[in-house]
Order: sequence, then structure tokens, then C-alpha cells
Amino acid sequence: MKYIYKDQVFLKEYKEVYLQTEDTFRAYCVIWAMATFVASIPAAGIAEYSENLAAAYVAFVAFFSAAIIIIIDQRRKKKFLSNYNKNKTEADNYYQFLTKDLVYAPLLQRACLLNPNAKETQIELLKKWFFLDDDSISEYIFNEKDNDNEKRNDDEDNTIEQLKKEDLTYKRTFINRLFQLVILEDGIHNDEWKFMMQLITQLQFNKNYVNYFKERYEPLRTEFDEYEKRSNNSGNKYVYSLKEYYTTLGLEENATDEEIRRAYHELALQHHPDLPKNADRMDECEKMMMKINEAYEKVRG
Repeated sequence: MKYIYKDQVFLKEYKEVYLQTEDTFRAYCVIWAMATFVASIPAAGIAEYSENLAAAYVAFVAFFSAAIIIIIDQRRKKKFLSNYNKNKTEADNYYQFLTKDLVYAPLLQRACLLNPNAKETQIELLKKWFFLDDDSISEYIFNEKDNDNEKRNDDEDNTIEQLKKEDLTYKRTFINRLFQLVILEDGIHNDEWKFMMQLITQLQFNKNYVNYFKERYEPLRTEFDEYEKRSNNSGNKYVYSLKEYYTTLGLEENATDEEIRRAYHELALQHHPDLPKNADRMDECEKMMMKINEAYEKVRG
């Protein structure tokens, strides 16, 4: 992966400050322990007082040196974070993005390109997840110089093969993030839905996870193919027992299938927990979506 210059510098300094320093300190602790142990062994022909004094001196020097290393190390870390205007968590996440998540940038890019009207909100999400700045987002996600569709498709295929090797938790988190990029503004269009379903299939999620993704994000779909509309057609409904469910959807009991689908979608756009605007009321939205989903399933038969 080719990094922009400032990220090359960040990686180099991060490794020096957090990785190499920690290795050096661990090595020094081992030497300290060994020195203390050796100094505590009685030496032939030396008085007990001298032995204890020598051991105490070695231990003091080792302790004092370790304290100096810790102080210097903390100052270096503080200066490093200040230079990049980040706290430790932000620096760690940014480092992980550059060393791991960046491999999957072609899929992030594809999700964003499928939903170009939501670019500003997508940028805010990317900053929140990975603590990227505008330059990094422009270079790695919205790089307009890369217009070779064949090369882009090859990059996506290679990325998917790499993503297959990740653990289940990472893959699930990544798919949820892609969904959050495509649902922005007005929900999920057919091309976005097909891309996500194809990706889920390629990543070989089991049936339970496939159903989880469908149940969670299908309410945000804006359109369906004709065969899906026919399969979802509710036919005869027992209207007399469904009044409360129609009320939940804000509909009259004689609503058409199209009106039901539209109301369902609009409520999902208001209350879906994965929408950025609902970040402060996720628990409430989870419960609300359960209620909306139940109502939708009941009224469509």
C-alpha cells in the first residue's frame, strides 16, 4: 500500500514511540531483574554487610534508571500525540487503519461511490471510525485519479479474498460500516443492496448472519425488483385484527401494498439505529424498529 508522506512519517514515529520504546523498556526490566538477582548472591570472602550493600546499590541504580526511562518515554508519547492533535485511542485507531483497515479501502470506496449524494456525511463517519483527516480521506477513499474500472474491480476482488481471512467479528463490523455508508440520505437503492448482498455471499457468512443483515437493513430499501414485489404481496389481509399495526405505521386499514412499503421505509429512515442522527438514542431506536418491523410483517400478511 502506498502511503502519502505525512502518513509515512506518522507510522515511523508511532513505531518509534510506542513499539520500539516498549521493547527497549521490557529488555531493560529483564536486565534489571537479572542484575538484582546476581547482586543478591553471596560472594565468597565478602562480609554479609558488603553483600547487602552491593545488592541494594545495584537495585537502586536499576530502579533509578528505569524511572528515568519511564519519564523520558512519557514525554515522548505526550509530544507525539500533541504533534498530531490526537489522544492515545485516536492514534491507535489511526495506526490500525493504516496498517490493517486500509487494505479494505477499495470496498469503502465502492460503497461511497454508490451513494455520491451523501459524501459529506460519509466523510464524517470515516473520521469518526478511523480518525482520518481530509487529506487521507481524499487520497484513500475519494481518489478521483483512479478511474480504471477494470483495475478497480481487480482491487475489490483481491480485497474480498483478504477480508475472508479475517475473524468473524471484524467482518461483521466491516459489513455494518459499509451498510452505514450506503443508507445515508435516502436509504438503500437496488444497486447498493445488490452490492451488499453479493459481498455478504462472497464472504461466506452463514444463514443466521445473512438473515441478520437482511432484517436489519431491508427496512431502509427504497426500491424492489418486480419479483420481490410479487413475493411480498400480502394478498388478503385480516384487517379487523391488524388495526394497531396499521396505526404503528401511520396508515389507514385500507392502505395499499405500495403505501405500506413507503410508510415502512419512511419510519425506518427516522428511527433506524445505524443512522448517524440516531447515535444518541440507539436503545430507543432498536426498540422502535422492532415495533415497526413487527407491524410491517403483520400487515403484509
